[in-house]
Amino acid sequence: MLLLAGIVGLFTWYKFFRDVRVSYADEDENFKYGSIGNEGNTGIPYLIWRALPDLCPQHLPGPGGYASLGLIYEGREVPIGISVRTIGFPRAAINCAFCHASTVRDGEGAPRRILLGSDAAQLDVEGYTRFLWACAADPRFTPDGVVEAIRRGGELSWIDEQIYRRILVPRTRRALLQQRDEMTAWMDAYLPSVGHRRPRWGRGRIEPFNPVKFGMLNLPVDETIGVADMMPIWQMPPSVQGNYAYHWDGLNDSLTEVANSSALGDGTTPSSIEPGEIQRIERWMTRAPAPRYPYAIDGALAEEGRRVYVKAGCADCHDVGGSRYRSVIPVDEEELRTDRFRVEMWTAEASEVYNRYAEGTAIDFDRFRSTRGYVATSLDGIWATGPYLHNGSVPTLWHLLSPSERPEVFYRGLDVVDRERVGFLHDAADAPELARKGLISRYDTREPGNGNKGHTYGAELPRDEKMALIEYMKTR
Repeated sequence: MLLLAGIVGLFTWYKFFRDVRVSYADEDENFKYGSIGNEGNTGIPYLIWRALPDLCPQHLPGPGGYASLGLIYEGREVPIGISVRTIGFPRAAINCAFCHASTVRDGEGAPRRILLGSDAAQLDVEGYTRFLWACAADPRFTPDGVVEAIRRGGELSWIDEQIYRRILVPRTRRALLQQRDEMTAWMDAYLPSVGHRRPRWGRGRIEPFNPVKFGMLNLPVDETIGVADMMPIWQMPPSVQGNYAYHWDGLNDSLTEVANSSALGDGTTPSSIEPGEIQRIERWMTRAPAPRYPYAIDGALAEEGRRVYVKAGCADCHDVGGSRYRSVIPVDEEELRTDRFRVEMWTAEASEVYNRYAEGTAIDFDRFRSTRGYVATSLDGIWATGPYLHNGSVPTLWHLLSPSERPEVFYRGLDVVDRERVGFLHDAADAPELARKGLISRYDTREPGNGNKGHTYGAELPRDEKMALIEYMKTR
């Protein structure tokens, strides 16, 4: 009997709890595919995850599986931003690169270039999440249907088939539907205070902290809106506590706490997080170079733009050593006055609860705070980070400098570079049709949280100085 119990115990450990860690020697590869420790908590059985586009193609915006949602493949079986870690069975989960990798192209039909550490301008995070939920709710998501789809992608042993049929498929379906019910309760809610529902995130955007407030911290659901553009994380300044503010609203001034809390936001727990792996990512962020502008630059015009940049005071906010660099600029400052929904989302109560959340663990927090402004960030690689402002409401640098010309509606998610206005194409002729299919996003600045007013610095410059300034921005 002892021998039998031992065999059963060994089998159970091997098939359900054996942990094979995922780490890569190369820092870029580790950023793209390494584990942040969330597979045990929020990972999906990898074979199920792989089979879902085949099982439920009608819930995707187009062909190509997960690529139609903006995930980037480079010849591997999984896209950048997905780690596969065996904890008993292979599990797929997102990592930091999921929200921090993008592509750029010279024109339609041109090859793409992958940018690591970027703001994932083509990724539809909400679309990805809703696809998982829709597939889990689909009548085809049954043990028979899922196992058949798994088999179309490869062999499955008899023992593993029984595990998937009897345990993993039903459990995955329950977990995804539970997550759907919990999140859509606030994501899809009508907000009487603004007379509107929360805006869709769209390509390149995410609601990073309301899920933390309502889920992880168990704070009451409120009517705040925190949808924001994803941020580039290249050339991040190392934190000297209190010197620099991080996130759009500066809600934390420790890069270490930002890295650890981001891992928690992606599904890691205080007990499963691996501080050494997160420290690798933190170091990677401080060393990853911003991409250089890949096209010709008019040197004389750029030099004129540099003089305009200095004269207009841009360096005070956006250059290392500037008096306001990576500090929080009050949203009510006359020339700022950008959409304030994001700063009002993160409350003093949320900061207090988060600072207590991981007490007694290796990642104890104490630097969360509530602010009433937005951070003056670096402009490194700015040519590749459009649309602009914290909510991604301004399509190009030209529109940023010309507030009266900012479009009320435009399109996000294209990766073709706009070399004249600097940013990405936002008004292509086929954009409305692509948006209708869900392959890119229609952005309406009239929706709450999507406002494009404010940041009027430089608006008074004459056209030739604006063009010179934009040329200089290409050199950053």
